[in-house]
Amino acid sequence: MTNDNLPVSLRLRLDKALLPVATSFAENAGSAMGLGRSEALKLTLAVEEVFSYLASAAEGAEESDGLTLEAVGRVYCVELNVFFNIPKVDFRLLNLAAHYSPGDESSLNELGLFLASRSVDQFSLSDATSGGMQLKLVKEKLYPPSAEQEAPACHALDDFEIVTPEVGQIKEAARLLKAYYSALYLPDAYVLPAKLADMVLSGEIGTLVAIDRHGDLGGAIFWRFHAKSSLRSYGPYVFCQPDPGPIAQALVEAALNRVAKTQAVSFVCRYPTPELPKEYFEYLGDLEYFSPDGTKHSWPQFYRQLKEDPGEVVWCNPTLQPFLKEQYTRLALARDVHLYQVEGEKRPACSVIGTHLDRVQGHATLRPMLDGMDAEENLNRHLALIMTEGIRTIFCNVDLGLAWQVSWVPALQEMGFSPRLVIPFGGKADLVVFQHLGDQE
Repeated sequence: MTNDNLPVSLRLRLDKALLPVATSFAENAGSAMGLGRSEALKLTLAVEEVFSYLASAAEGAEESDGLTLEAVGRVYCVELNVFFNIPKVDFRLLNLAAHYSPGDESSLNELGLFLASRSVDQFSLSDATSGGMQLKLVKEKLYPPSAEQEAPACHALDDFEIVTPEVGQIKEAARLLKAYYSALYLPDAYVLPAKLADMVLSGEIGTLVAIDRHGDLGGAIFWRFHAKSSLRSYGPYVFCQPDPGPIAQALVEAALNRVAKTQAVSFVCRYPTPELPKEYFEYLGDLEYFSPDGTKHSWPQFYRQLKEDPGEVVWCNPTLQPFLKEQYTRLALARDVHLYQVEGEKRPACSVIGTHLDRVQGHATLRPMLDGMDAEENLNRHLALIMTEGIRTIFCNVDLGLAWQVSWVPALQEMGFSPRLVIPFGGKADLVVFQHLGDQE
């Protein structure tokens, strides 16, 4: 972990006259934290549009606490957080499936949000811990295309040790991954060796490798936090070994020992390889993966509880209750389940859905970010858009720690999504992974 991720921040009134101050902060912070000129300008554009929109929205508000910009450098990207507290702000144009009408003046006023969300690589919208809301904008460094370089030579290791790799070994491991494993086992972050190395350097991803006394690689395992108390693992990957068992087991044992020192409660194998020693883990369930030619593959998921289960309070829609009861009984998880469904209470008009498209693997994941009365319509728009891209492996993650998210369950089920598995501590509380199977079940 480097000190590059220490934040710098700026507090401003939501006054359009201060727009140059906000954009100057974004551009200079982005450049200072490693973005190239093109990426820094795109981040600046996003901040310009967001600040302008929020300043306009604040003009009609009775009171406003102003706005805070916070930039964090993470070696491979810059994360810029916008903290604000303005009631009744319409964020619908942040949606991937959003559309606007050039002839509609009110729609044009919100066009800035549409441009902002498409100028960055990732965004998320959530309640801020200090009150109000947080809009997170992430702009990644632009990496040159990976050189058409053959994977390094590898061979059966007579003896090996498990170590934290150097940058060169991380890049070698990335090339071996692409040579020996299909896209099913490789998230998009692994495509560019330099990006993977920077993600490890930033502390975003943890890794261990198996090497012999000459420094030749025989295997690797990776992990990263995807929630405050949950780690997601990738691997173990084993290269050129006639008997992969010893290296796979050693990698898993070393990784579990390493992450046991963190705050994580669960270690989730979302990208397990055939070499995974399953006796170390609990079986969560199967997802379905559709390859580009339409072939369906079973995608088993596992997890390991790292600490004693502290118990958890979760929300549940009545239509999801039988599934949760079955899963919690099977996994022996102590949960205080509270029922919730919409019964006419006031809701915002427009919802926001975050969308992650992994084009390497060919799957998409939807994540509710903001509740709204148009939730079902919004889900349908996203589903239709993703399917026109030829993507058939589509997930939606529902956080049981947020009551409003479970109210989306009936709409998901009506659209052909089915609950497939529970990820303990995968969000604010447990996460339920829904998959769109339509008539395929």
